[in-house]
Amino acid sequence: MGNSEKIRPIIKEDYKSVVRFLAKSTNGLFSEDFWLGRFEYWWDNNPAMDKDICRGWGLFDGRGDVYGFIGNIPIKYYIKGQVKTVCSATSWYVEDGYKQRSLEIFMPFFRQNAPLLLDTTPTEKVANILLRLGFRNLEHAWLKKDAIYPITLNEFWDFFVRRSSSNIILSFILKTAGIFLISLIKVYQEIKKLKLHATDQYNFREIKKFDDSYSSLWNEVKEKYDIVAVRDQIALNWFFFGSKDLLSSRRVIEIRNDKTLIGYAAVKIVNHSQTGKGYNYFEVVDMVINSDDYCAYVAVLRGLLKIAQNSEEKITLVKINPFDKKIEGCLKKYGFFMRPGTAKFLYKVSGKNTGRMDINEDSIQTGFYATPLDGDRCFFP
Repeated sequence: MGNSEKIRPIIKEDYKSVVRFLAKSTNGLFSEDFWLGRFEYWWDNNPAMDKDICRGWGLFDGRGDVYGFIGNIPIKYYIKGQVKTVCSATSWYVEDGYKQRSLEIFMPFFRQNAPLLLDTTPTEKVANILLRLGFRNLEHAWLKKDAIYPITLNEFWDFFVRRSSSNIILSFILKTAGIFLISLIKVYQEIKKLKLHATDQYNFREIKKFDDSYSSLWNEVKEKYDIVAVRDQIALNWFFFGSKDLLSSRRVIEIRNDKTLIGYAAVKIVNHSQTGKGYNYFEVVDMVINSDDYCAYVAVLRGLLKIAQNSEEKITLVKINPFDKKIEGCLKKYGFFMRPGTAKFLYKVSGKNTGRMDINEDSIQTGFYATPLDGDRCFFP
């Protein structure tokens, strides 16, 4: 091992060797088939992909074996009235014997001629590296908050106890307290629901495909933000249903006022293991509500909780970021519990290709509406 290995762009013929490397790097947690499905989603099925965009970069030896990788996912953004392609980093892995070349593998991504570079799920270590390279963190208070709504209360309390302590005595005390607290939480939820003001003018239904009415909705929504991921019919179908895996792990509800489309909410099903037991929960990964009516927000929450309660998987809780004052107020009135969050969203404005778009810090911090991507969390205004 040494510097004889070369860094070069990933091509389709490399898929087999790269998925083998990634499955090994994740200790089999994500299989070769999983990674192959992600490649098809990120690149082969991506409406933002074109011949001038690299899929990513790998560290290869002369036989085609891989020792390092970083993926590159293009996304169409509407920036100051223009549609441009930004790029998001994903899956930066380097074999232990080649860690000294990690930054060298990252630099082709860093040098891309794109108006924005993104990393939406960095580890603490990666975040520190990127911040030193000139990336910035999206600074919003709600990024540090999660709103939680228990669905199956017994499962939720069991999850809470396992998460809170591994001490046998403390766990016993918490489980005993749960006998009383579960009943109190249930009463609290019912009281909150009774106080909500809602009308029958809004209706929701689950969908498995976005129709062309979403392109019309996009045309109304896009003018509200300086920087927003394109959310027309084509982009939304790719975001949420762009692979078999996503089709089975995403749930989307739409909200209409009579027959007029108002918006949608999308969740991913997350399986979380806690001290040997698995729990499923819904995490909201995107939401658009093109209405100032409080009742429209209530309809969205009712729709989300309804599909959680009726899901074939046993759903323990629903989690969402309180991304603006309206939704935060509605979440509290509905009976969601607030807790500290740990979300990070890193970005870098390119100095090469902004042109007359004039992307500045004020635009990023006040008018940025981020994108859902793969398994990544989505952040809102």
